[in-house]
Amino acid sequence: MMMALPTEDQLAIARSVATFLNDHFPLERFRAGTAKSGGWQQLVGIGILGISLPQADGGLGLSLIEEALVCRELGRNLLSPALIGRMLAPHVASRAGCVNLRDSLLRGNRCVGLAMPLSAAELLVIDGEEELSVLVASGLSVLVEPERVRLVEIPADALRCLPCIDETIQLAAADVRSDVVASVEGDDLVLAAHLLAAAMLCGMLEATRDMTADYARERIQFGRPIGAFQAIKHRCADVALAAELCWAQMMHAANAFVTGAEDMEFHARAAKWLAGEEGLKAARFAIQAHGGMGFTAEVDAQLLMKRTHVMHQLFGDPRLVPERLLNLPLLI
Repeated sequence: MMMALPTEDQLAIARSVATFLNDHFPLERFRAGTAKSGGWQQLVGIGILGISLPQADGGLGLSLIEEALVCRELGRNLLSPALIGRMLAPHVASRAGCVNLRDSLLRGNRCVGLAMPLSAAELLVIDGEEELSVLVASGLSVLVEPERVRLVEIPADALRCLPCIDETIQLAAADVRSDVVASVEGDDLVLAAHLLAAAMLCGMLEATRDMTADYARERIQFGRPIGAFQAIKHRCADVALAAELCWAQMMHAANAFVTGAEDMEFHARAAKWLAGEEGLKAARFAIQAHGGMGFTAEVDAQLLMKRTHVMHQLFGDPRLVPERLLNLPLLI
């Protein structure tokens, strides 16, 4: 029988990560530069890069459920999508027998980005802000393809910067013939990438929900908080329900992954797609609830909107997902 809810131990891990992130990576860092130095290395020190890696391989020996709970908190604080690559990279190196590389990755000694096929000739490389950026130097990227995951070495001079709707991350195109360092066939790590992205999106959706509800309580119009009006409070309730729905699907998918259920691919892809779709709806409403102020640099709603757009596009065109889901096995 699957456990639909995380255990108290799992929640304790998530709470400790959340406390650290709120201290070192608050959303305000994008406006005021308030992030503390050394945060990334401290994050590495608590084992964030080896959560589901076996202890014999230098990891914590936990599961993807704990990893997803951590990614949920990373999403709340808008940490870089490149962290998905950093969390998957030790698994790729370990399975490929690259022990020294695996250990180096676990210590955070190698910069790792996240890459996807852009076209037959190019890769799209996603990297992060501040300490997570590798666009200034050569670095590894985790290339997530439909049936395999590879570690590729991309020289700095091969990266061509691209414009991005989200100014807090960097996009670049690179030659698809980048050197392959390690490669793993099969779809389990591909699905893990979907699940970690879904967990990040869930965290962003919940942050959007909380931000909107807080503003609806504080903003006074016609002598009353705007949250007292049906046009606002009903929409806030819709967002709250969507957040619960998306996290329930995420947890079910993570449990299906851990137990090796036959329909784990359906649930993993559905979790990512659903969190992206509902996240965009919530972000649009957050902008509206802020009276248009949400698109200004002073309000964090615009940050969540832009990042949700980027995350929703990870690992394939979301417009094609519903048709694919119809062709995947689903246990009733």
